[in-house]
Amino acid sequence: MINNIHIQNFRGIKDCTIDDLKRINLLLGYNNCGKSSVLDALFLYTSSTNPRFAMTINWVRRYMHNGPDNMILNFYQLNPDATIHLNGIYDNETKRSVAIKYHEELSPTLQVPRNNVSAGNDKIYTLSMKTTIEHTDKSTETYETAIQASSSHPENTVVKDAPKTYKETLHCIYQTASDPYHDNSQLYSVILKNKQEKFVIDILKEIEPNLKDIVLADGELLVDMGFDKRIPIQVLGDGIRKLLSLIISIYYCSNGILLVDEIDNGIHYKSMPVMWRALLKAAKEYNVQLFATTHNIDSLQTLCKVVEEKKDSLWEENIRVYTLRKTSDDTLKAIKSTYKQFNHLINQEIEIR
Repeated sequence: MINNIHIQNFRGIKDCTIDDLKRINLLLGYNNCGKSSVLDALFLYTSSTNPRFAMTINWVRRYMHNGPDNMILNFYQLNPDATIHLNGIYDNETKRSVAIKYHEELSPTLQVPRNNVSAGNDKIYTLSMKTTIEHTDKSTETYETAIQASSSHPENTVVKDAPKTYKETLHCIYQTASDPYHDNSQLYSVILKNKQEKFVIDILKEIEPNLKDIVLADGELLVDMGFDKRIPIQVLGDGIRKLLSLIISIYYCSNGILLVDEIDNGIHYKSMPVMWRALLKAAKEYNVQLFATTHNIDSLQTLCKVVEEKKDSLWEENIRVYTLRKTSDDTLKAIKSTYKQFNHLINQEIEIR
């Protein structure tokens, strides 16, 4: 579990510190204030020994481009001299520091002139990630990875990976707002293999009582709704598909971290109690830390009601709400509310989004 995160020079964020993170962490704020960028930074922090993600993190927004021009998109004000720093503590005492740098240089190989193209040196563009992990016994590990492209062949990249002996300890899944369903078939197959589908079906039945089961056939999820044949899950509503995606993602990242952008997108307000009860139960059962963005007041009010129904002080202690506000110098302030503070603000109808 991540305890705190410090982000510097990432996208529109010059500096941001978020402390006292718990099992359920909600990020609120105006449009374009940096909520999704915080999720992106958390994903890079947990995946720092895979340099591909430093390049492909923008693919989640359907910006499917490669090459040197796209290497600098994540740097503050597109300034590649401003090193990106992602520093934090997880599992209470283990420290991880990630530094992402950009570098370009002339290739040592001279390009031979062809077809009236003048001779010259190719340019090599490098995006590097240096990860330092300090364990509780004060021992440290350092891993340097990189991804490179050239000016002559920008579409081709060369990757320097972490050693094969390295095992990532921060297991993370990122469910984006633009495509929250794309891995559902693959993830659900794991649930089927482990005979855990009843947990999922019972939750979905609270929204759709006619649902009997969900199976995987030819790489496609098919639903038994009591008809003569099973039907593709795509013909059901966004709400039930979104809830399915959330639950199977939590199961798949057991003992890990789930990032969800716009967690309540597609969920009708009458189904929100089902969503929050399911998320709280699944996160606890599978030991998952959840980070989610939202600005839906119905969703926030429902969370308060669900927690109040549980009358469980442990859940109150494990919920944090952060209102993000950007200052004139692009510092992103994270205004923390404990559950009791959050509940008071919601009940008093004080705007915190």
